[in-house]
Amino acid sequence: MENYNLPEQLNESIVDGIIEGYRDYLEVRRQKARELEVHGAYAWVKGNHIDHYVAQACKEHGVKSSVAKAGMTWQYLQFFNKDEKILFVVKNSRYFNLDDVDKGKDAKGIARTKRSTYMTNLMDINSRLNFNEVPANYTRQSIQLELLEDFQPIILKDEDTKGMHTEFDKFYIATYTIDEDYRIGEIRIWLPNPANNKAYLISDLTSYIGTKPSHQFEIEDDLKDVLTQTIAAEGIVDAAAFGIVIDGAEEQQS
Repeated sequence: MENYNLPEQLNESIVDGIIEGYRDYLEVRRQKARELEVHGAYAWVKGNHIDHYVAQACKEHGVKSSVAKAGMTWQYLQFFNKDEKILFVVKNSRYFNLDDVDKGKDAKGIARTKRSTYMTNLMDINSRLNFNEVPANYTRQSIQLELLEDFQPIILKDEDTKGMHTEFDKFYIATYTIDEDYRIGEIRIWLPNPANNKAYLISDLTSYIGTKPSHQFEIEDDLKDVLTQTIAAEGIVDAAAFGIVIDGAEEQQS
């Protein structure tokens, strides 16, 4: 049977990067809350901080990263190791739907009805895998909903993902969850199957959290107050209000 697990040291570095990126993001939120009268737009940058530090942490394992665009203004990183022919992305689990991977969920945890072309293209990397050999540990995940201070539109340009199946053999999704105490609660590695649009749990990396001094940091009450502030009434987020322009044509009705 083929080994679908990522190398242990790479898993550890993914955890380190996610935690350090989140810590750095919290520091920015703390600083801007003190400096600015209005600072809600900084809620949108969490993914950028996490992607950056995952890239830094994984470099020593031969992992490189490239910038891809979401719509006209949003950017994210794709992580890849061409020697191992693997590619992965990091996602907030709030927007991850393991039963409909290329649709995902909205900020309220409700399944979207439209398919994201970029995710369909990335999942196509796995079209040659034999999912009968994937360990039978596919489970339904209960996702803790956060408040809407971190809504992230993920609609990516087709040219950033099209044809990836010719360059890579495996595509993974690393997800992180933020718990009620505003800490990283879970980190998991998933392998999506393009045939049934479901994600299979490959590794639960949660046990790595808190194993290093760098994983420890304080979240003061005043910062928690900042994080609990909603950025739109009744959870409706207007991306245009933050200067983020999304091209609706990037999604196709399934």
